[in-house]
Amino acid sequence: MDNNCVPATQCGCTYEGRYIPAGEEFWADQNCGRRCKCVAGSRRVECKDKGCGMGQQCKVVDGIRQCQAVSHSTCQATGDPHYKTFDKKRFDFQGTCVYQLVALCSKNPDLVPFEVLVQNDHRGSKVVSYTKLVEIKVYSLSIVITKTHRGLIMVRGT
Repeated sequence: MDNNCVPATQCGCTYEGRYIPAGEEFWADQNCGRRCKCVAGSRRVECKDKGCGMGQQCKVVDGIRQCQAVSHSTCQATGDPHYKTFDKKRFDFQGTCVYQLVALCSKNPDLVPFEVLVQNDHRGSKVVSYTKLVEIKVYSLSIVITKTHRGLIMVRGT
């Protein structure tokens, strides 16, 4: 803790003898059952009963107590285009529209919303297609990878 003066609105809180910076959230117990926050400007700690969600467990990771997924899964898009879903089902899709490959469906405010869009294009005939464009939307960014700009990535249209 520094001995520097700061505006009162930036003062943190004390919780069970520990200093908590203003605005910081933390788990108040060992089982992730009570989530607390140092309310900026008030120097008060407010707590709510809250536990980990379905498929999560309370763990200490890199010295920080957090709700951690019990398992994970991946999806895959390869070739012209072949797909494997999170539940390991395989299929081919030759359509040339823009479609959503994956996105966050949860309304949980602790998770970062994201979306991955894909556009296919015909490969010489209307029977087969290939991936023409992939767009990743996260943290108010649009990141685009296209065959048109091979070897380059566009961020916010540049």
